[in-house]
Amino acid sequence: QQLTEEANTRGLHLLHERLRMMDAAAAARIHPNDQKRIIRALEVAQQTGKGERPVDQTRASRYNVHQFGLALARDELYRRIEARVDAMIAAGLVDEVRGLLAKGCGAGLISMKGLGYAQIALYLRGEIGFEEAVRRLKRDTRRFAKRQLTWFRADPRIRWIDIDQVGGPPGAAQLVLGEWRSA
Repeated sequence: QQLTEEANTRGLHLLHERLRMMDAAAAARIHPNDQKRIIRALEVAQQTGKGERPVDQTRASRYNVHQFGLALARDELYRRIEARVDAMIAAGLVDEVRGLLAKGCGAGLISMKGLGYAQIALYLRGEIGFEEAVRRLKRDTRRFAKRQLTWFRADPRIRWIDIDQVGGPPGAAQLVLGEWRSA
């Protein structure tokens, strides 16, 4: 909170400069306008006395790692997302968010900005109707899934398996087990 207030009063550029002095590698990786990451990196540096450490690639390379991604046709993925949202609503998401709001968990908390919580909180505060909240939750979840796919598809270590081409989840499981056994 103190760092956020400092960024608001003195400017984010000063925090980024402080980060550069404490952890030049982190400052080089973090955009000067990315307040959340600058503050997090400063917190880590202040609490540990050290900068953030990149993942130790030599340690990871000691293991024979296989990464798989399961791909679904987009229309099937979206159908499953919509069914999952409906199941979350039926399982009591509205009551869960109502309880959190009653306990003082406001919109400013990062946890309340998560998928489902943000949209249902808008409904419970009377800013949008229930149907609109559900529509936005489904839309935002589809967008999140699309961003995740874009992120993971950029990773060349992941071998993608088209669920439809291998006979569904059981076929994918057999393919993965076969590769694991032959490794």
